[in-house]
Amino acid sequence: MAAYEFQGSTVPIVRYTEIGSTNAEGLARLARGETMPVWLVADVQTAGRGRRGRPWTSEVGNLFATLVLPNPAPAANLAQLCFVAGLALRDAVARAAPDIGADRLKLKWPNDLLIDGAKLAGILVEGGSDAYGRPAAVIGFGVNCLHHPDGLAYPATSLEAAGAPAAPDRVLEALDIAMAARISQWNAGAGFPEIRTEWMRHALGMGDQVSVKVGEREVVGRFENIDARGALMLRRKDGVAEIITAGDVSLIKPDL
Repeated sequence: MAAYEFQGSTVPIVRYTEIGSTNAEGLARLARGETMPVWLVADVQTAGRGRRGRPWTSEVGNLFATLVLPNPAPAANLAQLCFVAGLALRDAVARAAPDIGADRLKLKWPNDLLIDGAKLAGILVEGGSDAYGRPAAVIGFGVNCLHHPDGLAYPATSLEAAGAPAAPDRVLEALDIAMAARISQWNAGAGFPEIRTEWMRHALGMGDQVSVKVGEREVVGRFENIDARGALMLRRKDGVAEIITAGDVSLIKPDL
């Protein structure tokens, strides 16, 4: 069990007009001895980052928020927070922008939220230890509320462009409530089978042919499942099952 009772309505919020990275600040707070959950929210990030150190574009009008979690679970279970956070973010966007229609929201393994196949939001979970040597994590959320980047290798969108505008604070309020509920359901890892099953119901490409970029290698196959750790389970065309713990997934469009 976690070392504290997570209550979404009581988690304090620390706001910054501008900061390098809310995740980096969260990790620094843990190293300094932060002992309770806290939201770190910025209008602008000057050094925002996504997975694998990729830069994350920050514009005023979008949501940039990190939830700091001291000692939420055993270290072996921290990677599961990516799926906990994904479900919570989907819950929050559906609540904050109901005009979208929840059926248009899909989760892309392992950490993106999409609308109609275009990226709306990303999640960055970073684990480590706190000042007392206990497992700790920060969960960063970047949600395109008003703006979205152009010229990417994949389509992106915003709530505004999708026809369901919602202010960052409205999304944050819904996310605070949703994270409280999902963390309680997860129960430090004891409830991950439930989280896993529900995540798969909303997964993009489940049962379809996908391409996964793993470093310099590309793996193609049918997206069959995610395992008990959250790894992607792929069935290649030669029948071999491959388990992937990190990579970038793309759907393969069927030949017409």
